[in-house]
Amino acid sequence: MRTTGSVLAVVPARAGSKGIPGKNLRTVAGRSLVRRAVESARLAASIDEVVVTTDGDAIAAEAVASGAAVVRRPAELAGDEASSESALLHVLDAISTPLPEVLVFLQATSPFIDPADL
Repeated sequence: MRTTGSVLAVVPARAGSKGIPGKNLRTVAGRSLVRRAVESARLAASIDEVVVTTDGDAIAAEAVASGAAVVRRPAELAGDEASSESALLHVLDAISTPLPEVLVFLQATSPFIDPADL
C-alpha cells in the first residue's frame, strides 16, 4: 500500500472485543460501526486515504466494501493489552513511503463522526 496524500485516517478495529463481542460490526441506523467511521473519513475534504487496521476477516471485508484499505494486525497487537497507539505505529511501518504528514486516529466506536469535523 502507498499513501496517496498527506493526510491518512486510521481506524483500529479489533475482532476480539470481550465486553461487546463483534462490536465493530454492530450496526447503528443500518450501518456497521466500521462502515460509519470509514464513510465519514472518506467524505472529509481534508483526508486523502483511509486505512482500517484489524485482525478480523469480517472486519477487513467490511472495511474494503466501505472503501478503505486494510492493514492486517498481527496477534501481538490485537490482544486486550495492545494499545491503539501500537496499532497506529504498525500501520505507519506497513505502508510504503512517503509517510503521511498528518495521521488521523478515528475510533469506530464513535458512530456519529461528522465529516465536517474532520
